[in-house]
Amino acid sequence: MQAQYTVALVGFPPAEVATLSSFFRLAARRPPAYRVQDEPRTADLLLVNADHPRAIAAVQRAALPAKVLLIGQSDGGSGWPLEQRPVRLVPLLGALDRVMVPTAPPPVSPPPAPERRRDFASTDLMPPREFASTDVMPPQALQSRFHPQSRVMPEVPRGEALLVAQSLVEGRILLKRFRQYGLAMDWCRDPQQAQTMMASHPYRLVVIDRVLGEPDGLSLCRLAKQRRPDTPVVVMFATTTGSMERMKAGLAGADAYLSRSVSEGELHRLLVRHDLAEEGGFQATNFGEF
Repeated sequence: MQAQYTVALVGFPPAEVATLSSFFRLAARRPPAYRVQDEPRTADLLLVNADHPRAIAAVQRAALPAKVLLIGQSDGGSGWPLEQRPVRLVPLLGALDRVMVPTAPPPVSPPPAPERRRDFASTDLMPPREFASTDVMPPQALQSRFHPQSRVMPEVPRGEALLVAQSLVEGRILLKRFRQYGLAMDWCRDPQQAQTMMASHPYRLVVIDRVLGEPDGLSLCRLAKQRRPDTPVVVMFATTTGSMERMKAGLAGADAYLSRSVSEGELHRLLVRHDLAEEGGFQATNFGEF
């Protein structure tokens, strides 16, 4: 019989409680299993919202025997283990396992064998100045030419929002829909290039259409939400909005998960809510013109 632990969620809003509860139900077949219950006094583990100071204080005052794992940006000086936001499914399970089932200390490795004495002289590298009379490129030049980290990218003016869309047709449609609200949009079709652009520029908004390859859309969402202090609003689009996909997007940190057929009114309200558009009226987008 596989091990099973009970988990109580403390200090989370109803939407996150529903998302985390659904996730634990889906992962119940994996040992050890975690079952969510409402009563914290009898739970084996307390999963506490670290961004809710009153929740941390309440757990400290209660002094329950349950083990504690925090989710948020800071442990509030409690010393309890902390899992950073945005929440990722597999790392969260790993963190729970480490709290509930501590790993044994690694075995002591034997001391290294004594180094054998060599009977030949060490190799002397040719000084860089001696390369001037040869046809061989010096190693420093080779490294600066071929090492990826040494490549100098030209400075390109960036907008305030980034669209990541591989489809040429859907990308043009989404670009036109967001630009009608006065947003200066950059469009990238390569997910790896989008990752570099997000790391080098503080976008206010990142729009992610369905992305295939590595990194995928969820990975790009997590990378965007890990940026500090300029954390952007992330809106994800998909052809379907099933509960499983919506749950994954929510745990990755997406602020909204929309279908491509979302109405203009709903999209406008979303942008206004995040101070990305004005509350005035908008004009319907003519999708027939690119």
